[in-house]
Amino acid sequence: MIMKPIKSLYSSYNQNDIYMLERIGPYSIINDNHQGLIVLDSSWNEVKRIKVNENLFYPEARYIDYVNNRMLFKLEAFLCLVDIESSGVKLIELPDDLQDIYFSNLHCFCKDHIMIDTSKNVVSLDLIDFKITVLELASVDEYPFNEYQNRYNGIVMYFRKNKLICHDSGNIIIIDGTSVIEIPDVVSIKYYQLIASNTYLLAIGENQLQLINLENASESKFISFASPCYCVGADIFEEQDKIHISLLLNNDWEEFVRVEEYAFTFDELQTNVML
Repeated sequence: MIMKPIKSLYSSYNQNDIYMLERIGPYSIINDNHQGLIVLDSSWNEVKRIKVNENLFYPEARYIDYVNNRMLFKLEAFLCLVDIESSGVKLIELPDDLQDIYFSNLHCFCKDHIMIDTSKNVVSLDLIDFKITVLELASVDEYPFNEYQNRYNGIVMYFRKNKLICHDSGNIIIIDGTSVIEIPDVVSIKYYQLIASNTYLLAIGENQLQLINLENASESKFISFASPCYCVGADIFEEQDKIHISLLLNNDWEEFVRVEEYAFTFDELQTNVML
């Protein structure tokens, strides 16, 4: 099988240094240099641009509301709420003592509030009056963190697309609502993120991806990237019996970025593929 992208974008670093690719509802979202966002349709045609502020947009972290198509970004001195549908942008200045802390796991992104784990307990932002509150972790009972934070204390956790993925030295646990899937740790590549669809787990590394079948964890497929390209972001979803993987690939030698989407079935994908 020769893998060919079903969609692709190319950009030089000085044209648009794309460092973000997210799929939200019917849209794909990339950054517009450091000025805001570019919203793409399902064919990756540009729908609109959402400006945040001239040369202000350097996100340190981002969080997604997949239900209401919103994004929250942690900037240097602000939280930035973006409504993809309305193009609305709200900048909320952070108190001085919260500007330099590390924002990490998302606890919840609800209609009227968001909670984020940080190096200074839990930061809560009210999305009605935009008041910021710092909470003790023990006082936060939002699913899924308290229940599983204690059970899997001290291991690596990823929270994306409303799925909590816990990775220790022996097992990988995927929690989605009341569903819990546990598989042996079969990840064999050096990775920086784990994400999951309903049927597959994707380990994302700079040089390689590992695609794992959750129904039979002994089955893995590997996708490698030919030098000098390396992966700075990926996403996975399933649609019409196909696995879709979107990739953000950088080439520092030639100073350009490739944004590509591939569609295939697990069985037709070779065990080792080079892009």
